[in-house]
Amino acid sequence: MKNLSILLCFTCLIFFVAPVQAQDNTKNSSIGIQFNPYLDSYYFDGISKKYIFAFRYSFNIKDHISFGPEVSGYFRHHDNINFSDFHLGGFMRYTLLPTSRIRPFLEFSPYYSIFHYEKTTSERFEHDMTYFSGYLSPGISLYTKNRKFSLDLMYKFMITDRPDIIFNKPVFSYRLNFNF
Repeated sequence: MKNLSILLCFTCLIFFVAPVQAQDNTKNSSIGIQFNPYLDSYYFDGISKKYIFAFRYSFNIKDHISFGPEVSGYFRHHDNINFSDFHLGGFMRYTLLPTSRIRPFLEFSPYYSIFHYEKTTSERFEHDMTYFSGYLSPGISLYTKNRKFSLDLMYKFMITDRPDIIFNKPVFSYRLNFNF
């Protein structure tokens, strides 16, 4: 619990300091939000649903390069078992064709993770674990005509030092961004 408190304080600090830093810079910024179900066989069979969330702040340092902090993770409930994974980290993106409305990119995101597993039956069992992880992702950003909104479509390749990770498969993902 102490690690979670430190992590939350650090997250708040990053999200309040990053916009102040960006205001000094005349480059573009964006806020990205994601909340969607993880579409796997468990979801389609009705066994359980895994919900993914992400929130990020991004600012450009050059036409092709952007970076910023990101908070993400997932939670899943299956019968009497709850899983959750909370990620705190950052990302760096290299964008091709930075003035186009369709922009291919390559993104790298390292993060620190807190995993929680809880089984509630006649005997309660809990397990917590922390580890370093991340992803490498090629993708494209689709921009509206006025460039205020964009949609990131990407294919994530997970990178982790966690030996027992269950969901260590490449996955298609998307994110909605507000650009300012």
